[in-house]
Amino acid sequence: MLTEGQIECMKEDLTADLAQILIEEQHLTIEQALNIVYNSQTFKNIQNSATGLYYQSVGSVYDDLQQELKQP
Repeated sequence: MLTEGQIECMKEDLTADLAQILIEEQHLTIEQALNIVYNSQTFKNIQNSATGLYYQSVGSVYDDLQQELKQP
């Protein structure tokens, strides 16, 4: 069983990985990438431990973020 500290670390790592992918794939600045991630529903879902999203692969969560960003 994971401790709360381990879960928080996983959430932080996933958030950083999402921002890094945005920087690399969309040629954004770190500020732009973090702004997108922090203001997304995907980030809110990561922060909600009940969703278990923090435990998913970064690729899967990035796909979720991409889908969210395509919505009007």
